[in-house]
Amino acid sequence: MSDQKCFIRYTFLLWTLCVAAISANAQQAEIKLRGTVYEIQQDNLRPLGAASVKVFPYSLQTHANEQGEFQLDDIPTGVVRIVVSHVGMADLDTTITLVRDQELRFMMRPNSYRLREVNVTGQSAYINGSSSTHIGRNAIDHLQANSLSDVMSLVPGGLVVNPNLNEPKQINIRNVANATSNTNAFGTSIVLNGAPVSNNANLQTLTPVHGAASMAGGTPPAGGFDTRNIPLYNIESVEVIRGIPSVKYGDMTSGAVIVNQKAGVHPLTVEGSTNPNLYGINLSKGFSLNDKQDALSIGADYVRNTHDPVQSYLFYERTSLNALYSSSWIKNKLRTHYGLVVFQGGETRRQNPNDETRQLRSSAKELGWVLNSSGTYRPQSSSWWREFSYSGRIGVTDKDGYNQQRYTAANAAYGMSIQDGAVLSNTAGGRLFDEEGREITRILSGDENRYALYLPSTYLGMHRIEGKEFNAFFSANTTFFHRIGGSHHTWLAGGDFKADRNSGAGRIFADSLPPYRNLGYVNSSFRNWAFDNIPAIYQLGAFVEDNVVYRIGKHNVNLIAGLRYDHFSGVGDRLSPRINFSVDIVPNTAVLRLGYGSLAKAPSLLYAHPEPAYFDYININEMASGREDALFMTTTSVFDTKNNDLKIATNTKMEAGVDLRLGKSQLHVTLFQEKLRNAYGIGPTINTFRPVKYIQYERVQADDPTLRIASSNPVLASFNQPHSNNQLDKWGLEFDLNLGRIDAIRTAFQLYGAHIRQKSYSSDYFFYDEQSSAGATERTHIGLYEPGMTTAYEKSTVTTLKVTHNIPSIGFVVTLTTDAIWNESDWTVYGNDSIPVKYISKQDGQVHDFDFKNREDVTEKEFQEILRPVSRPYEIVESFPAMFNFNINISKEIKDFLKISFFANNMFRSYPVAQSDRIGTVYYTRNMSNPTRNSPGLPFFFGFRVGAKF
Repeated sequence: MSDQKCFIRYTFLLWTLCVAAISANAQQAEIKLRGTVYEIQQDNLRPLGAASVKVFPYSLQTHANEQGEFQLDDIPTGVVRIVVSHVGMADLDTTITLVRDQELRFMMRPNSYRLREVNVTGQSAYINGSSSTHIGRNAIDHLQANSLSDVMSLVPGGLVVNPNLNEPKQINIRNVANATSNTNAFGTSIVLNGAPVSNNANLQTLTPVHGAASMAGGTPPAGGFDTRNIPLYNIESVEVIRGIPSVKYGDMTSGAVIVNQKAGVHPLTVEGSTNPNLYGINLSKGFSLNDKQDALSIGADYVRNTHDPVQSYLFYERTSLNALYSSSWIKNKLRTHYGLVVFQGGETRRQNPNDETRQLRSSAKELGWVLNSSGTYRPQSSSWWREFSYSGRIGVTDKDGYNQQRYTAANAAYGMSIQDGAVLSNTAGGRLFDEEGREITRILSGDENRYALYLPSTYLGMHRIEGKEFNAFFSANTTFFHRIGGSHHTWLAGGDFKADRNSGAGRIFADSLPPYRNLGYVNSSFRNWAFDNIPAIYQLGAFVEDNVVYRIGKHNVNLIAGLRYDHFSGVGDRLSPRINFSVDIVPNTAVLRLGYGSLAKAPSLLYAHPEPAYFDYININEMASGREDALFMTTTSVFDTKNNDLKIATNTKMEAGVDLRLGKSQLHVTLFQEKLRNAYGIGPTINTFRPVKYIQYERVQADDPTLRIASSNPVLASFNQPHSNNQLDKWGLEFDLNLGRIDAIRTAFQLYGAHIRQKSYSSDYFFYDEQSSAGATERTHIGLYEPGMTTAYEKSTVTTLKVTHNIPSIGFVVTLTTDAIWNESDWTVYGNDSIPVKYISKQDGQVHDFDFKNREDVTEKEFQEILRPVSRPYEIVESFPAMFNFNINISKEIKDFLKISFFANNMFRSYPVAQSDRIGTVYYTRNMSNPTRNSPGLPFFFGFRVGAKF
């Protein structure tokens, strides 16, 4: 924190000196910018109300009134960039020089494939200084994306993916090729209509303290929001912020994805799509409610995705209804939007008729609603107060996860008590005594009707998890614009509040048929666990940002400096400074960019409030004897798994980039470095090995229930705990070369890609015990190997070449995409992995120094068993040769009402075989549907979509 405070102080001092220096310069005249926005329909002009007009680099904006008129006062003279947008229309992006009061006319055309230059790819944008990619409606349609994560193939470093919905779709920003990461996705903020969606209240997992995954294939609680739940048919644009976002965006470490839905008048549209896994249909319509600018957009969609065409019993489906109302008030000074979404769906696995052994059946259903509102007030009479904005979102989602499976070899103890130290026999209220008449059982208050049982070898287990997630968000900010000397300042100040809670019934199962135990956690057990007693988590943020623009001759200097404060319940406070700086080295030709920023992410409910860890130790077991009076007794141990030492996950980002423009051609290059600290995870920590005295009894006499101790052994109960020990360093290069459209051949060329290298490690010890699953007498201590004993490295170099040919007169567009993975490597560097530095004693559960320096000096068996075998299987670099995938997308408009699209991924069915560098006899067939390596590849895939407008 001290380094961060020093940085903030020096930044503030530098900013103050700059302002003082430029304040001595001469004053500049400021002008009024007026204009009218029209739409062109059949060669006729009609005023277009509600069009958005933005002026950069000052980040000033307004909306046109019902006559299409707009006005912005006190705009500085000089070169400005004006962006005009409207739902259903192609954006207008132009640069002009303002020298006096001006009145402009903008003519907008419908967003279609009949435009001479049609944008069906991602466009690099550096609005507000942050490296980002803008993706428009035409690009989404042409790609035939079925989830928001599919459009990440249009971002530098992204690769084409098959648009099925076989698994939860998360967004990863700046990740190595073909890799997915819960940590990366958890730190990605998806902002929908001004408010972030949230996965923070998700608890749909069997039990993370014993290593279980998400429930029935649903959204993983440890990861990011499942983008399958966001339909794409009513999305107008997407902006992926890869770099350093504005301080108004909080609770993230990776980056932000800004999603804007349609809000305005548009024709009735009906679309249908299909591919080997999926079919779907959607319809939408935007109505004008009066002669002003009030409009209501409504829509509905249904999609069903079968994971495998020959296994129709395993599928995902979604149904959603959407309504978005936009209105104008107070003579167009206040514009508001109100939205309502109702959705249902999820994963389903019906029982395979041929599965008479396992009888596997599961589901992960969701039913919910979301209310959102946003608004902007712009007082046209004020020259310094430019805008007040707010956004809010409230959502409730009922989640019902169900799993059924016939277990085999399932013999295990189950004590029904949820209280630590309870000792129960196999008879409710039954008491057992030792030779001296002392009671061995311990029946605590509330356990009078509970008992212990020995589960059968085979039984049909059924359990469900019922969650009721509540998410709320509200943000408000205001914008001021003024001049200090020769500099112009756009100030942004505001705050936000976020709350997440889960009040569901939780995990539910019959005590006699619990879920199958995890064999890796000896004596572990499950219990029913209610969510409604878990407290909510909340976040409170405040931010201030100054966008400074200063001109030196024809050169623009732009500094965006901001500071964000966050209070995260349970983990504390965080200050996050962010700076983006750019300067025109050559006006309108070359721009140099620099950036530094800190991002912070709070733990979710999964990490902040984990369930207890339960263990059942068998004291006596005569159930296999066949006796009518067979005795069975267990001792229950319960451990609190809450980690009071959780830290706030933070990512420090640094960037340096250059943007070159020559005519239509543009080149954007960005060097970046990121250091993610205190990333969340769930696993063993120094506090998750607890001492237990494991006592086993036997009868004194064969026909007497009196018991005596047969053995007493100290053991360590082992479980998982949320932690913030994961560390990740990442550095790389991104580029985007867009040559624009060559009119002579009606073809545009774009080449983009990224080289990324990263290393990951843990700041905690590495824990090892050879006899962790052995019986009570064989179990020993836990060896602690030095922190960072293993450091994993990954790197990849990928490029994407897009060649887009279009014929505007017939509304035809075809894109050939070549994805090249030039390098894909991973390896591990090992530290002191042969001998522990400490150990946790099974006698007292305390950490002791390991006094031996060499393995040869260890002669005692109890310490020999914590010497891990020296094995370094990943020390050799596994590097795969270059691989190419060729894909095609075709779109065609028929008249003005019909649009058809087709795509084929990996159209040449390329399945190269690569030999492993680590094991010479192992070969990998790449691009297969079920690869043996953690790389999904791109199997041959195709699809078709048709849409009609009325």
